[in-house]
Amino acid sequence: MPDFSDLLQQGGAHAWLYFPSAILLGALHGLEPGHSKTMMAAFIVAIRGSVKQAVLLGLAATLSHTAVVWLVAIGGMYLGKGLDAQTTEPYFQLASAALIILIALWMLWRTWRGERMFKFEQGEVTAKTTVTTMKPSALIPAMAASSFRFSKPACHRTGA
Repeated sequence: MPDFSDLLQQGGAHAWLYFPSAILLGALHGLEPGHSKTMMAAFIVAIRGSVKQAVLLGLAATLSHTAVVWLVAIGGMYLGKGLDAQTTEPYFQLASAALIILIALWMLWRTWRGERMFKFEQGEVTAKTTVTTMKPSALIPAMAASSFRFSKPACHRTGA
């Protein structure tokens, strides 16, 4: 039996191998870490979802992931006809690094803004209003309580 790479190099004579091997490699790829499987499982558990909902969520994730992969592949084939991979790779790495940094900064900003809105909605007093409106005997316990107060995580907030 010839090696798999030899069969692929022979071209169209063994094209029937492409689809089963693509399906197998795609299935193995889906079992790798990532693809938000943990988050989807946690979501199903959190909403006390049924098996039907879990299957529908898995199918939706599979179809959307496959569609995005196809769009990226077709777009890359169309837009990358005249590009050389060795010269363009550093630019793609730089662009992806910048995109990751921008997303991280956006997430930090959203978290910071959400925390401020949560504290405002809960009526948490600031040190300035505490000093001006409270009696001196209540000032120290109030400041100690506000410094040790933990806010709810973002998933437990309402209206954020």
